[in-house]
Amino acid sequence: MARDIFNREVDLGDPLAADATRLLVPLLGEPDMLLQSTTIQYQQNITRLWELGSNKTFFFAGRTQGQIAAKRVIGTKNAQLAFVKQFGDVCNMKKNHMTIMLKAGCTDTQDRGKLTASGVVVQSVSYSVVASDMIINEDISMLFARLEGA
Repeated sequence: MARDIFNREVDLGDPLAADATRLLVPLLGEPDMLLQSTTIQYQQNITRLWELGSNKTFFFAGRTQGQIAAKRVIGTKNAQLAFVKQFGDVCNMKKNHMTIMLKAGCTDTQDRGKLTASGVVVQSVSYSVVASDMIINEDISMLFARLEGA
C-alpha cells in the first residue's frame, strides 16, 4: 500500500460508475422524461414493549409501508399527465409497479440486482417554475404497498 505526502496510507478501491442504472416505470422512467431524482423509502412499524417484573423486552412487528418521491422536469413529451392519470387512480394500484435496475461498473457493467415497488399510487403532485430559467419542475409523492428485491 502506498503512502502519500502526509505519510497516510491510501489504497485505491475498485471504481464504479452507475451509468447503467435504470428506473423502469411506465410513463415516468422512459427516455426523455427528464427524471432528475427519486427516493424510495420502505419501513415496518415496530413496537417495543417491556414486561413488568422482568428485564425482558419484546418487539412486535406491525404493517409495512413505502413512499416514493420523484422529481422531473417537464420536457418535450407530454406523458406526465398520463402517468398521473394511471398511477393516481387508486383502482389501478394492483398493476402499478416501479423497478430500479441496479447496475454498476466502469468497463464491465455488473448487475447488482433490482428493487420493485408494487401497489404504487400517486398521493400528490406539485409544479414550480422560476422566472430565470422558465423550467417547469414536477414533484410527485407516491405510496406503495410492497418492496421486493432480487
